[in-house]
Amino acid sequence: MINKIINAMTLVAVGLLATTTQAQNFSTNGNHVRNAVMAKVDKRDILYLSELDGAVSAHTLSGEQLWRQKSDDPAVMFEILAADITGNGSEELLAASANGNIYCWQANGKLLWKFAPDHKVRFSEIAVVGRGKTARIFAGGNDYQLYEINTSGELLSQTQVNGVFRKIEAGNFLEEGKTTLFIMTYAHDKYRWDVFGFMDPDSKQMVKSLSDKKAPIKVLSQMMMNDMSVDDIDKDGKDDLLIFGNDRSAVFIGLNGNFEVLATFLGSKKDYQRYAQAQGTSLLPVRDEVAIQYGGKWYTCDLKGQLVQSGGERYGAIVYNDLIVDPVSQQLIAAGEVDGGNGIYFYSLKKANWLTHEPELQGRMLTVKNNLNVLYDQVLNFKMPEYQVPSDQPWVMITSFEEAPELKKLKGAKIDYVIQETWHESTGREDMVDEIGKIALRKDKRGKYVHSREDILERVKAFEAQGQPFTLWAGHGNDPFYLRIETMEAILAAAPNTCRGFVYAEMDNVDDPRVQYYINEYVPRLAVAMRKEGRSKIYFRYKNMFWATTSHHGIWRKLFLSGDYSDILAPASEDTSSRTQEINLAGRVGLLMGGYVDEFAMRLVDDNPTSWRPLSPGGQRSISPFLRQGVMMAAYSAHHGIIFDNKFSEAPGLNIFFSMMKSGVLPWVEKEDILSVGSWHLIQDVDENLISKVDDHHNLKLYDASDTAAVMSIGQMHWAGASLPAHDFSKVALGVDYRWLNYVPELPYGMVPIAPVESAPQLEKQDIPYLVSTAKSGVVDGKLVHASAFAPTIQEVVTKGSRSMPVLVAGAAWSAIRIDDTHTRLILMDQGYLDPQDRQVKLTFNGKQPIDATDILSGEKISLTTKEVKLTVPAGSLRFIDLTYSK
Repeated sequence: MINKIINAMTLVAVGLLATTTQAQNFSTNGNHVRNAVMAKVDKRDILYLSELDGAVSAHTLSGEQLWRQKSDDPAVMFEILAADITGNGSEELLAASANGNIYCWQANGKLLWKFAPDHKVRFSEIAVVGRGKTARIFAGGNDYQLYEINTSGELLSQTQVNGVFRKIEAGNFLEEGKTTLFIMTYAHDKYRWDVFGFMDPDSKQMVKSLSDKKAPIKVLSQMMMNDMSVDDIDKDGKDDLLIFGNDRSAVFIGLNGNFEVLATFLGSKKDYQRYAQAQGTSLLPVRDEVAIQYGGKWYTCDLKGQLVQSGGERYGAIVYNDLIVDPVSQQLIAAGEVDGGNGIYFYSLKKANWLTHEPELQGRMLTVKNNLNVLYDQVLNFKMPEYQVPSDQPWVMITSFEEAPELKKLKGAKIDYVIQETWHESTGREDMVDEIGKIALRKDKRGKYVHSREDILERVKAFEAQGQPFTLWAGHGNDPFYLRIETMEAILAAAPNTCRGFVYAEMDNVDDPRVQYYINEYVPRLAVAMRKEGRSKIYFRYKNMFWATTSHHGIWRKLFLSGDYSDILAPASEDTSSRTQEINLAGRVGLLMGGYVDEFAMRLVDDNPTSWRPLSPGGQRSISPFLRQGVMMAAYSAHHGIIFDNKFSEAPGLNIFFSMMKSGVLPWVEKEDILSVGSWHLIQDVDENLISKVDDHHNLKLYDASDTAAVMSIGQMHWAGASLPAHDFSKVALGVDYRWLNYVPELPYGMVPIAPVESAPQLEKQDIPYLVSTAKSGVVDGKLVHASAFAPTIQEVVTKGSRSMPVLVAGAAWSAIRIDDTHTRLILMDQGYLDPQDRQVKLTFNGKQPIDATDILSGEKISLTTKEVKLTVPAGSLRFIDLTYSK
């Protein structure tokens, strides 16, 4: 009875406190908020937050910043937690960073210690067993080792565990009062698991394990697991696992320590949203419910998984980075936006319909939204200066996007909007079996091969009659033969005015007989057919470092580097789960400027923000990252676009991008007019082992300490989020700090195109400096040089090259384009793809000083009293500066 009275008094006290401590939404003074945890410090509740690049901070629930520490080595901060490991009654902040450190900050913000092994690791997981000075910290990453650390940051033990760590959680899963560790590891980048079970933290022995072949519920081994947490949802005094993810809709599964299913929630397939991820949290002790956000949809279910209520809408609502519960104020706290925001949002769990509340956008993403609205208005009102001649060449955008009416008045350039269709041909393949064997019969499981050749040609003729330009997705690494060559020849003949070509994706396996057959048999015939009308292209989409390295290897050399097909090839990216976008871009620029192709294509698709798929959610409502990525490529002479209409994006969306093209703000760039290239990187005898490991992007079990010992290092899938070594080419030359989403590299020395070593004679004729490598080792005087010893050569070459450019930009991504003999257009871009912020930029003029500098959109005149000019690029946006020189 006494206990009941005490509990009742506690609930009353909590309720009274909650009525006076309802927090207001606020935004931080930092950048992209990725993680949030509640902590007790000096007997009060505070928020610990981490940012994408590793910065951390502490805030009161009213939004007051108590302290903030910038990252000492930028990399993705994968996990943070609060625990009292000093025994002083306040909880410290512990963090697992992909830069290879486990950090511990005191509650006052001072670094207590950091731990790093004697080799490069990408840490992603952390858990604590016990409290006070006897507590132990367990951490894991990509090197198959579980590290046990004491409260002074010293290594206690190291245990080998099979696979790359996906999750470590501590709890009394098996017995009340006895802590065990839940361990989960991956071998594949998305699905299933290597290890899934409980470990004794003392003996380091697995006590209980679950095979993915014997999952207690089928969806568990099929879903992509995005989020996990721990709570006692069956109220038996033991902890349970809460698993959130997606399988073409939201999934929540609750498991106890015996792997028995306590709760299952499967969202409706009607709620499916491309590349949306599910995250959630138990609402205990405030409500006997679990909350789930999946893209723009919200759900709550009871503790057995039965739906209680739903809210939001498909492709609507703010998509958050983290969800936590404050039981004292009875609020759900939603932290950060996947677009890159720094907002903190509060939902009152005392309200029965709390999840129907849609808060107003705030903080960084509101600033970005306002910046883009200003930009769009300026572009729509832009008048091309007399010295700029409108292009007579059209931009070619493969998209079903409908142009906004306000763009009709813009006359600076034309855009050809081209639709893309995907038809899988039903024609038999017996003739191909005779040539390459039964592998010719292997088909893409995602397609239905139901279209006859006759049916396809009828559809094509209809497009021709309507004047509708089109492309066809014609093959993939799973099957290069969606369409047969005879069919494609017939398509080109039937639609000479409207067929703009064929798209292929991820056919990177040079040992695949189908790929060899395609290159040897299909391409020569396509070239003949395509040249008859001279308009269509073959668009190849490849990820990782393909265009900088793999395309230089084996049979690809014949296709991409011979020059035989330079007029029909259009290299594009395939960026899902790619970590080396800046290298792939530099490779495409090199192929173009080196004369190996005459076009390359941009790709702006909603799967682009996925470096490691389970932990890089889609749902970006702001067009900002896609806009800046597109401008970056267009500013280096990409005139074609493969664009998927991202349904999350808010208006005006891609209209901003297309308005820049149609108005002439974004000029149609000829490669010889690019003035922001001062040096090149040439590839000689590309290292086959390196590129094969990077291209093997689904395989996580490729760790090798020597991965760091490369000019283009740690590009393998398991390094996603990791900081780059000081000698890495991307670090030294392209301004990239870590392997995540580097579509818009800073380019502190200008663009450094990557091309084959055969380009050397032409560069020497023009006295353009270049460096040579195998992608793994440097090449100096014909001899291989270790990557760490090659870094000074990279620095010397790019520095020398930067001095030859008329202008050099520090602090933002950029391109300089010749408009005419006396005018250069400088395009400045916020380089934070999912980390937008104001950029303080410095322009340095080499040689001739311009006599005028004008922001062509705002009309602002920029002072040129010195050789250096400082200005600001607004968060998530761009600036266009025209420099005028005397004749």
